[in-house]
Amino acid sequence: MVLDLVILTKPRIVLLLVLSGVLAGYAAAGGQPDPARLAGFALAGGMAAAGAAAFNHFVDRDVDGHMDRTAARPLPAGRLEPLRALEVGAVLSLAGVSAAAVLLGGAVALVLLAGIAVYAGLYSLWLKRRTAWNIVLGGTAGSLMVLAGWVSQTGTPGPGAWLLFAWLFLWTPSHFWPLAIVVRDEYARAGIPMLPVAAGPRLAAWITLANTLALVALSLIPALWGWYRAGPALAVAAAGAVMVALNLAVALAGPGRRERLAWRLYKLSGPYLGWILAVFALALAGRG
Repeated sequence: MVLDLVILTKPRIVLLLVLSGVLAGYAAAGGQPDPARLAGFALAGGMAAAGAAAFNHFVDRDVDGHMDRTAARPLPAGRLEPLRALEVGAVLSLAGVSAAAVLLGGAVALVLLAGIAVYAGLYSLWLKRRTAWNIVLGGTAGSLMVLAGWVSQTGTPGPGAWLLFAWLFLWTPSHFWPLAIVVRDEYARAGIPMLPVAAGPRLAAWITLANTLALVALSLIPALWGWYRAGPALAVAAAGAVMVALNLAVALAGPGRRERLAWRLYKLSGPYLGWILAVFALALAGRG
């Protein structure tokens, strides 16, 4: 029962989002963040993201049962009643937004509320089942988390905040489309028009490569702005080169090998996110 309630909150995704927001706040403060506000953001942001995840479990309970990857989740497996997911989502979302309003101010609360609305509403209820570009627009929810982390320290977003917002926006498809290539048959069975289902895995791989090229180019913008010295710039460029090379390998591969490489790409994209955010935060801290 307790474990199933935890599963509803998608703890690994929530942790990744919160860490991204914390690094954004650290960068915004030039390496000298207000510890109380940073902790307040981690608490409020974590609850808001967990609440949105629980809402997603509720909305997806029917399609989850048709996919091997998700059939064992608490709702399709029948271990929890759907109403419980709604209750968890409502309580955590309200707690997260309220905590943000009290501890961090209305601006952060509004950004977190927007993130919940995008993920639980726009993406889960509408986009996911209607368009192959679902994850592109739905991924805005993750971008809003780094925006909230930045604003928690500064009160308003600056150029760095919008750069991170755009970078997370592009990272999301490059992260999820490789996974969708691997499990496209499951998505097709569930009636979810993910890009590899709608366009085919080969074309989806090339589109993912194009997106990743834009992602890597965007990651180098701080170097052009003079925010990165040689070391951080090389670290970002090297990581980007690895991502592009693996993306290209996926696009050129045939059936079978394509799926194996796409799985590696999916697993690599998470650490790549952490690497880029860490370099960004530490570089801006060095400028502070």
